[in-house]
Amino acid sequence: FHCSAAMASARLKYLSLGVLVFQTTSLVLTMRYSRTLQAEGPRYLASSAVVVAEVMKILACVLLVFKEHSYSIRALNSILRQEILHKPIETLKLAIPSGIYTLQNNLLYVALSNLDAATYQVTYQLKILTTALFSVSMLGRRLGVYQWLSLLVLMAGVALVQVKYIV
Repeated sequence: FHCSAAMASARLKYLSLGVLVFQTTSLVLTMRYSRTLQAEGPRYLASSAVVVAEVMKILACVLLVFKEHSYSIRALNSILRQEILHKPIETLKLAIPSGIYTLQNNLLYVALSNLDAATYQVTYQLKILTTALFSVSMLGRRLGVYQWLSLLVLMAGVALVQVKYIV
């Protein structure tokens, strides 16, 4: 039994990785295509796309909470009131990160409108490098040899993608 559970866990891990890679790649390519499509009339506003995406996420979360509480409107109303309205300070604490997140999503559309997909994707991964550097310098974390090597490979990949623009 233990062996089959481990195999199922490994399969789920690789399936999750594959779905995540597919989702991220298709999102970038779809966004890039939709922003550079030469069509009649004006393009959609990036801010509208960001708002629609966030509204869809809110609806999905509310539906999951609704399902988790046995499809009870009363329970859903109670949870939402308890977690949002009765904790105004906690709700306001989320305003700054959510504002930054919204700005980031709008800037992603600007970047995809002006960069090719490969350059965007690789350069966007520099967030991993900056996060690692900030965690070492500000939080005092230590990274292992493989982690530093991975960051070096990431930087090399970013540099290689940019070479065609330099030459």
